[in-house]
Amino acid sequence: MRRTLPSLVRPLRTVAVCFALLASTSLMAGAAARGEPSVAELLDDAMPTLSGSYLAALSAISAQDYDSATALFEEALSQDPDNPILLERTFTLLIANGRIDRAIPLAQRLVELDPEMRMGQMVLGVKALKDKKFAEAGKHLGKSDRGPLANISSGLLSAWAAQGQGQTDAALKIVDTMQGPEWYSVFKNFNTALINENAGRTDAAVKAITAAYEAEGGSLRVTEAYARILARAGKVDEAKQALVSFTENSVGHPVIAALQKELNAGKKPAPLVRNAQEGAGEVLYGLGSALGGENGGADLATIYLRLANYLQPSNDLVIMALGDLTQNAQRFDRSIPIFEQVAKTSPLRRNADLQVALSLDAAGKSDQAIKRLKRLITANPRDIDALTTLATINRTSKRYGDASKLYTKAIDALTEDNPRNWLIYYFRGIAYERGQEWAKAEADFLKALEIAPEEPQVLNYLGYSWIDRGLNLDRATDMIKKAVELRPNDGYIVDSLGWAYYKQGKYDEAVAQLERAISIKADDATINDHLGDAYWKVGRKLEATFQWAHARDLNPEPADKERILAKLAHGLDKVEAEEKAAQSKDDSAKTDTTKTDAANSEPAKAGSATSPRAEGPSRITIGAGDSLWKIALKVYGDGELYSRLIDANRDKLSNPNLIVPGLVIDIPQFDTAQ
Repeated sequence: MRRTLPSLVRPLRTVAVCFALLASTSLMAGAAARGEPSVAELLDDAMPTLSGSYLAALSAISAQDYDSATALFEEALSQDPDNPILLERTFTLLIANGRIDRAIPLAQRLVELDPEMRMGQMVLGVKALKDKKFAEAGKHLGKSDRGPLANISSGLLSAWAAQGQGQTDAALKIVDTMQGPEWYSVFKNFNTALINENAGRTDAAVKAITAAYEAEGGSLRVTEAYARILARAGKVDEAKQALVSFTENSVGHPVIAALQKELNAGKKPAPLVRNAQEGAGEVLYGLGSALGGENGGADLATIYLRLANYLQPSNDLVIMALGDLTQNAQRFDRSIPIFEQVAKTSPLRRNADLQVALSLDAAGKSDQAIKRLKRLITANPRDIDALTTLATINRTSKRYGDASKLYTKAIDALTEDNPRNWLIYYFRGIAYERGQEWAKAEADFLKALEIAPEEPQVLNYLGYSWIDRGLNLDRATDMIKKAVELRPNDGYIVDSLGWAYYKQGKYDEAVAQLERAISIKADDATINDHLGDAYWKVGRKLEATFQWAHARDLNPEPADKERILAKLAHGLDKVEAEEKAAQSKDDSAKTDTTKTDAANSEPAKAGSATSPRAEGPSRITIGAGDSLWKIALKVYGDGELYSRLIDANRDKLSNPNLIVPGLVIDIPQFDTAQ
């Protein structure tokens, strides 16, 4: 079980100061997204002023244009070189952007102004470690410890500075005497093992890494170090078993697979770290990775990982961690060049390609993402990760048929009973369900539950789907209750429970659960819509209209927005009555086999949408100058209902903004009368 790091203490908060400015101004926040010139480019021909550069830098940060922000802070600093605020913010941005060499002079100036500036001292210590000036590194790092996180950072780095001088006993004493919270123990044992191995003290290394492994056997790096140290000590079978256990109990990892291959070939693996610089880099990587998994820790994690990358430029795990942080911050264009730094020969190269594809897709470059994934699949048609990633891109783009076919190929490529196989069945089930193939979807959800009986995502999705269809209500409700027990703070799952009660007519219980869901996830259109319906049923009609209006403004799906607008216009009772009447009409039509659709046999005729042709009332021919808005306004009396036309004609409208005169489209019936 991973222990939680403490709240970031005051001595290191300074490294995140400039990131807090993200919300301070938004003068040019949309410029980058619109492809407009950066702030720095706009000022190229202007005479910069201190205030202008400073404000422009804040705007660039708000727009996530960190390159421009750094340049602008540097410009402001050149005009006021002794300003400590500008010094610190420029210094922090330079490190966050990986420009460590340019940050070094600022670190020197900061510690001259304030010797207690701990991040400055730490950066100077890292610089000295890189230059193999270990005694100098120890002096800087000895001044940078205060608070749990700063203490363990400077303590472990100081230990490696001592080891760099050949002072193994002193290094081990620094680690051993560090006092702190419980989570210190794994870091201490891990680094004690690496220092001992670096010094050739094999038995001590085995003892320390065993203690770390027993506490954190699920950690990739601890497991890798454990296997390497044991194998180098001649305990190859134990090393192999540790790698097998890791693979069985977690997602397979290319680094572990590569080490397994090496051991199975009878080779003696290299040590995890070969010198003091790599040991210090491992400290920064370990702490940065831990911080990256904490709420609010991403900014500090970036600082630590940038410094780790500075010490170990070729460490692909560090590069991947940096890319993941950038990607998680939705800075997709910036994450791509980071992932591309992973060596072509690295076991992690394929993972990097997958992440590049995901970033390309998220950045709106789906064609490039698909090409990259298809190259991976061509190289290995049974690459399950590439298949599922490409399938997911298709699914999120609503190409459900293509997605389900790719998930099927991934399922066909499965060769073992891995506990995580449920995910592929679950995702294919979603693709089937969204593609209106419910029987296939239901079978996949049940298969996923067979593999993972208490997986809350599957319990919720299948339970919700059953309830929405009026099927297996008792079992579905029990499933969702179980999902809520497993994830009580998941707003979507709590919403499902509220909707289960709603569908069973238990409106008071529905309101209670849906209000709780809103308190967890206030910005979701579906949850607000559901709460509006529940309020209406218990007579709280004013509150119902408020929730529907809020749902309308939260970018719901087109079909959902249409229904929300109808409820706002006419109330839930009339909408439900119309839906019931329409369903009865559809049921009658299905049983009446004597009627034919004459419009289906007639050729399309060009003309204006304002005067329907012989296609009949359910079809219309687009004329010159028509738009879907105009057609909806004419047919329904409300141009906002154009989305209904899009939904009914997705197979004909590849681009709803470009409709061709002469095209015949379907007009779904919808009564907007008061």
